[in-house]
Amino acid sequence: MFDAYFSAVDSTYSRLSWAFAEPDLAGGLHSTTYWHAVSMDGGFLREGPRVVQREVKAQLAAMETVYIQLLKLQALSMHPGMPIVYDTNMLNHWQQPGGIVWPTVLRQCGIKPRLVRLVIPMKVIDELDRQKYGQGDLARKAATAIRYLDRVLSNRDSGVPVEIRKDQATLEIWPENHSPRRDGDADLAILDCAAEIDQLLPDARASVLTDDIGMRLRAQQMRLRTIRLPEEYRKPGTAIGEKPSLNG
Repeated sequence: MFDAYFSAVDSTYSRLSWAFAEPDLAGGLHSTTYWHAVSMDGGFLREGPRVVQREVKAQLAAMETVYIQLLKLQALSMHPGMPIVYDTNMLNHWQQPGGIVWPTVLRQCGIKPRLVRLVIPMKVIDELDRQKYGQGDLARKAATAIRYLDRVLSNRDSGVPVEIRKDQATLEIWPENHSPRRDGDADLAILDCAAEIDQLLPDARASVLTDDIGMRLRAQQMRLRTIRLPEEYRKPGTAIGEKPSLNG
């Protein structure tokens, strides 16, 4: 049994380490149980068979979880459109996604007009939910954005796009990617979402929609394209920024 266990770990480790960086399934194979089995101390030899059986079941469960996640990613990759990932400020300070003429925006950015796939990362939902409990104009705008998303995406699962402008744009919430940065830096969590989409759909060329200079600089370092909206779509009472542009 021990020989079969070691052989399975060795053959599986090389395959998983080649295919996965995160989650680190290969690293998980070299668990505490594995190293106890390698050392073959007396205590482990007495309980070894039962411990190894539990370990194998745990590793199989972890792989089955990732397999289900891969099937979901495969389904996400089948949806049409050029992915555009929303930054939080674009929902607060600019018109709602359904009120934007996206072919015109793409043309002004030098992109051939086509169906756009607007993506709201889970971190953006977190940010809006936090902001709506604050004070002043930002809280009001965040609450308005949350209500808009709830109305448009009501009863829809994450990752299922909803058409918001016929033959122009769909809108969806991107499923949780379990990025550790979701609990910390909001910008990095949003950029991680865009990077994940870009890796999943390299030919679609994912873009980040933002008017934040810091976000654009960070996106450039991650080789992500950024897009700005024309000023006509900015809500009244916000600062006038740069002209619409495409970076990356």
